[in-house]
Amino acid sequence: MKKMMMSVLTVIAGSVFVLGGCAPHSDTTDKQASAKKEATSQQVAASNTSEKRILDWSYSGKTGPKYWGELNKAYQISNTGKEQSPININTQTARTDTNKTTISYQYQPTMFQITRKDKMVQAVAQQAKGRADSKIKVGGKQYTLKEINIHTPSEHQLDGNKYDAELQLTHKSTDNKTLIISIFIKQGVKNQAVGDLTSVISTLGNGKTMKMKSAVSTLGLIPENGKIYQYQGSLTTPATTEGVTWMVYQMPITMSKQQIQDLQKNLNNNNRPIQDLNKRTVVSN
Repeated sequence: MKKMMMSVLTVIAGSVFVLGGCAPHSDTTDKQASAKKEATSQQVAASNTSEKRILDWSYSGKTGPKYWGELNKAYQISNTGKEQSPININTQTARTDTNKTTISYQYQPTMFQITRKDKMVQAVAQQAKGRADSKIKVGGKQYTLKEINIHTPSEHQLDGNKYDAELQLTHKSTDNKTLIISIFIKQGVKNQAVGDLTSVISTLGNGKTMKMKSAVSTLGLIPENGKIYQYQGSLTTPATTEGVTWMVYQMPITMSKQQIQDLQKNLNNNNRPIQDLNKRTVVSN
């Protein structure tokens, strides 16, 4: 009888120990799960707040390139235009015309103010006291460098091949004509000419504007090999306005792996698909 009572007491004590041990553990687990869920919700909320879409178009889904012409009446030419950009450049069929594809550079080190809107970045040239604007002369007409746009990967293609990125240097003439010089980028040696452009882009919040701390050596962006392809096209973002002269360098410049990754952080896959050539002529020098 005594042994039986001791066994019962042992079982009861063991049960109390087990139950007593489980309760705090369960409570801790619930609290940890709740805290983790709350932290995740806060992170998602913060992400949604900081990355709230600004533009009425994008590069994917129902607001992607396929639908640009339907999103806004001002964008209709995206669907109906016959001289849209970018294009694939067939280097074998391009017609040679050195008079059309000669560029005279009057570039200066230039400071830029950078604005990010979703996956679009505009680096706008800033005037500097005592320093002339960066300019070019093509076909006897002078154009002033206004801004740089960046796409990763490249928008234009050469013989069906893309590059890691593409710099598009937009120029305007006094009669408001647009000429864009396009430069391909591939991974290689670090590019010193861009200053802190890539690092600023990697840290720039959506809808934010920031001035660069160092100037871009604009002439240093131009490839040493002067092979250029020229054609008539459009802007590559809505409203994709036509009447743009494009001059695309065949030879790419390099950026380091880190510089390219800095661009890709906020701009990855911001390239419009290739558009039909529609019997346009591409000339080269």
